[in-house]
Amino acid sequence: MKKVFMFLGVLVLMAAAAQAYQVNVDYWVVDANLEVGYPVLGTDDNLNVGFDGGISARKGLDQEISVGGGLSYVTMPYKISGAPAPFSATVFDAEAVYAPYLPDFIVWPYAKFGIGIYMLNYDSISGEGSAATSASSSETSFGFLLGGGLRYPITNDFAANVEALYNQCSVNGGTGDVYSFITFRIGLTMFLK
Repeated sequence: MKKVFMFLGVLVLMAAAAQAYQVNVDYWVVDANLEVGYPVLGTDDNLNVGFDGGISARKGLDQEISVGGGLSYVTMPYKISGAPAPFSATVFDAEAVYAPYLPDFIVWPYAKFGIGIYMLNYDSISGEGSAATSASSSETSFGFLLGGGLRYPITNDFAANVEALYNQCSVNGGTGDVYSFITFRIGLTMFLK
């Protein structure tokens, strides 16, 4: 429960900072994505590649910086055949994006950072090989994401985007297993003015 209050506190601080910041432009950025989740850094010992999706909305503070939040769902099957259910995470995040203003470029790069609440469903796996056993667990965890992407403008209001985000969260209050995965996203960006 403390994690939820901490996350809500971060959202309030971001909203207060956005309010205090002198907004020179008035626009919103909405991203809808389909994703491939790829486990890394030890997480790939037990998990296979999975598929997922997400949506985010951010308020533009100026021509280059936007802040907001996102919701995504990640699911990756376990490598052992006896696992009762795949690993899954529902992620609510607060994110900030820096997209340099480059009007003469064909594609527009951007960098993204976020912190969030990861609602995890996972299996605790014990043993090796055919003797491996698993038990289902669920937990709400705190984590972060970091990455970037490219947007290709289609019109003044729409752009196609590709993005790669590194996600990391841990279980048991930070003392348990660390789940690390990269999501590769393709999607559509809409600019609302």
